[in-house]
Formats: sequence, C-alpha cells, structure tokens
Amino acid sequence: MINNISVSESNNRFNSCEGDEKVLVANTKAEVLNQNTDRKYAAFINNSVVDITLILGSTEKGAINKGIILKPRGSYEINANNLYLGKVSAVSAFACKLTYLECV
Repeated sequence: MINNISVSESNNRFNSCEGDEKVLVANTKAEVLNQNTDRKYAAFINNSVVDITLILGSTEKGAINKGIILKPRGSYEINANNLYLGKVSAVSAFACKLTYLECV
C-alpha cells in the first residue's frame, strides 16, 4: 500500500514524474520500467480485478505469484526507504492494466 507521509518527514524531492498504464497480456511477462539510476520514487497501482505480480528485475527473474503480488486495487511503492533502481517487470494470469508512476 502506498505510504502517505508528510513532506516534513521526507527528504525525497523530485524534479519530474512520468506516469502511464501498462497493458498486460495474459501469462506474458512485460517490462514496466527500465533500470534508472536517477529514480527517487515509483508507484504501481493495480486498477484491475485480478492479481498482478511485480518482478524486481528482468522478465526472466519472476513468474506469476513469484514476486510482489498486487491484489486488485492494491499498490506498491519504491521510495527512499526501499530504493530499487533496476528494471521492474510484471505478469498476470489474465489480461489487465497496471498504472505506474516514476519520479527522478
């Protein structure tokens, strides 16, 4: 779930953010974000009615239910406390959409 903390509690500042929606084809792994050494924040929101598995790494590194499982309406964020700069991929057993945002 996305953690909402006050600005005074965070030293994480962003210059720009870009968001989009990734269409996932059933049982097909897809890259969502490329490796980015400038990443300061990212959020992933499952707006569908099925589970989506996030894979921290390339598509070869994960599978359905073997990664970070986003339940319907669930979310996951990368922030200063768990900063991951590598590729992020996703997969689902069903066709669906994953909304994401990356800030640098």
